[in-house]
Amino acid sequence: MSRTRLLPIALLALVAVASFTAGTVTRAQAPAPGATPLSRTAWSDTARIYSEEQAVAGQAAWTKVCAECHETVDVTGADFKTKWRGQSVFALFEQIRTTMPDGNPGTLSREEYAATVAYILKLNGLPAGEKAMPTDSASLAAFTLDLPAASR
Repeated sequence: MSRTRLLPIALLALVAVASFTAGTVTRAQAPAPGATPLSRTAWSDTARIYSEEQAVAGQAAWTKVCAECHETVDVTGADFKTKWRGQSVFALFEQIRTTMPDGNPGTLSREEYAATVAYILKLNGLPAGEKAMPTDSASLAAFTLDLPAASR
């Protein structure tokens, strides 16, 4: 392949990487004392990593804070599933935590952000379990979003 053909491909790859990482700030948080990070292999769409109570709290937060700007299709539609499928739960949590609510990001507690993520998982058809989703970065990073396939 000639240099003139490689340059546009390399430039496109650089722009794609830059746009994917732009504005993303990740800060790890240590697990709470005595907490055991959950194993990546322990979670799938049937592992039930959030509690129903947590999703109910997330629905309340969504209604109070998120619904002002977002519709549920924003977190259940094909675009959302295509973007987030295979990403870590931490990536979604951190994206929401560092950018929402619009104009005042980071103002909710970690528990409220985790509850909102739990509600989003519920909206996407992932079942609740008995334990609440953890809020520490290490545990959240151990989970991959196993969202149902996007339908167009």
